[in-house]
Amino acid sequence: MLSVQVNLRTIIKNVATIKKHLRNDTKLCAVVKANAYGFGLIRISRLLAPLVDCFAVATLAEGITLRHNGIKQDILIFGICEDIPTAIKHNLIITIESPSQARILHKQKLHPRIHLAINTGMNRFGLNSIHELRTILQLLNHDRIEGVYTHLAYEQDHPSQLKTYLDRFQKYVQVCQKHFPHITVHAGCSGVINYPLAHFDMVRIGKALYGGTAGTKTALTITSRIISIKKIKSGETVGYDGTFVAPRPLVVAIVQGGYANGIPTQFSNKVNVLVGKHSCRVIGRVCMDYFFIDVSEVDNPLNKKVTIISHQHGQTLPAISQQAQMITCDLLHQLTTSLKTN
Repeated sequence: MLSVQVNLRTIIKNVATIKKHLRNDTKLCAVVKANAYGFGLIRISRLLAPLVDCFAVATLAEGITLRHNGIKQDILIFGICEDIPTAIKHNLIITIESPSQARILHKQKLHPRIHLAINTGMNRFGLNSIHELRTILQLLNHDRIEGVYTHLAYEQDHPSQLKTYLDRFQKYVQVCQKHFPHITVHAGCSGVINYPLAHFDMVRIGKALYGGTAGTKTALTITSRIISIKKIKSGETVGYDGTFVAPRPLVVAIVQGGYANGIPTQFSNKVNVLVGKHSCRVIGRVCMDYFFIDVSEVDNPLNKKVTIISHQHGQTLPAISQQAQMITCDLLHQLTTSLKTN
């Protein structure tokens, strides 16, 4: 079956690379939601604890898990937290993104640690107007509003749009700072390290920790092996629904591992893997337990190793996600299906 290996040293090196892009006084928040992108919430958080200033999670349960496993840093919950007393008990920071949430806190006289989310164009979570912000500040003026943040919808390849978002964000920041002069300002997106204008008091980094962006190293190595060989004639099809038709006589290899093991169906007829030094195209549709590759140029391919992901061999997460026409986070989560981590 697939061999899936995580290189923890590479993750540590990625943190060092990220910090080189930041000012000395800019803090680093590690995003470890969704089981640390599949790498293991507890393992990765313990690894990063000496290196980062804050952690961010999606749910209250994830935050509690970190506290139960010795994480002392600030922990920010991105999602809407419906159990405020429990968040307070575990010293977790909640996100407020609407006046209705603030009214509930005010009415129930609850006083959690708070970061305000600002919508600058993502249209997922966040306040939509200065009026909403002023309403919240009036309701919670004496509460523990410690931070204000936004999530950028574009990466560094859209600098003009990013600047528009950040200019919009700054208007909210200025209002917040009048009420809370020492409020922590932060932004996040996968390309934020390469955009200095978004380096406020803190930056939030997710997939770059694991090599999911250019300039960082892929911390995942996935290999398999060829278990069977078939010779086919020109015009014959490969796999379900005949999505691949041989343009000439070919040697087809069957490789262990399919979508049940985390190999995305988007690899079908698109992605190249390595057999030794030979780049071999995935052909036909990925099956549940196997996939096919063209090994016509490989000598004696039976039982040879197939390298699917490996930074050392150029099979990086950004490169493979581009070939598969997938977003890198989607690819990362599917590939880590076979990891037995927590």
